[in-house]
Amino acid sequence: MRKFIFFFTLLLSSSYLHGEIVTSEGIFKHIGNISQNKACLLAEERAKNGAIKKALGLKISLEEIQKCKETDGIIDCEQNQTSILSLNGDITESKIISRDEGLDELSEPKVYYCKIVVQAKVQSAFKEDNSFEFQVNLNEVNFRRGEKLKIEFILSEPLYLNIFQFFPYQNNEQIVKLFPNKEEKQNLIKTKRFLLPTSPTSGKNIEYILEFPKKIKKERVDEHLIFIASKKNIKWLDSYFSIEDLNKRLIEIGKNNVVRKEQKTYTIYK
Repeated sequence: MRKFIFFFTLLLSSSYLHGEIVTSEGIFKHIGNISQNKACLLAEERAKNGAIKKALGLKISLEEIQKCKETDGIIDCEQNQTSILSLNGDITESKIISRDEGLDELSEPKVYYCKIVVQAKVQSAFKEDNSFEFQVNLNEVNFRRGEKLKIEFILSEPLYLNIFQFFPYQNNEQIVKLFPNKEEKQNLIKTKRFLLPTSPTSGKNIEYILEFPKKIKKERVDEHLIFIASKKNIKWLDSYFSIEDLNKRLIEIGKNNVVRKEQKTYTIYK
């Protein structure tokens, strides 16, 4: 099945125009299975992610974080979340203002740690508009291969909708557009409640069937949906090599358009 991701923007604020300066702390602990240099890089990444979330008022649920760690492992999970967060905004300037690393010798096994505090300037990628509401709900968050995905929307006003899927485990074409598609071409949504896939037209029954990726050896895998809603009809490619490429396009669009974005994660089991 072609996959998708939904993204929506927020309210217009000074951080969109000038950026907001925030301080954030990140800590990474390990038992010696990685180098301290790597641990400090991961701690810095955590601090920067925290800065983006703090500046833009973003939240990732504890349930979603736990699901991600169980499926992808801690490091891969955090790298995927970093990629997704970059679609909301970016850090234009940063500096480390404190660094503390060491060893807790009283623990067994011994635990090493690195704590980094950064000061960062965060620039929002979009104009934000709180009056532009967009809610998304999936029929499930855990699927077996071959099961069907359904998506329900609640909208406050008409909008143009595009949906992409993010495959973090792929080396290329990580982003693929799910909606609109060759069967569901109309993406101007005028009703306040909307369901995908749409009702059958011309005798064709449309289904979103989830398949487990062939080359993945793990028993389960996370995939991400990115939803992009806008007040103007915007042309998108059917696929992008990476989430960074999609991010560039989002930033270009956000300069002149009011956009809302949302993201959902689900897990497929073999």
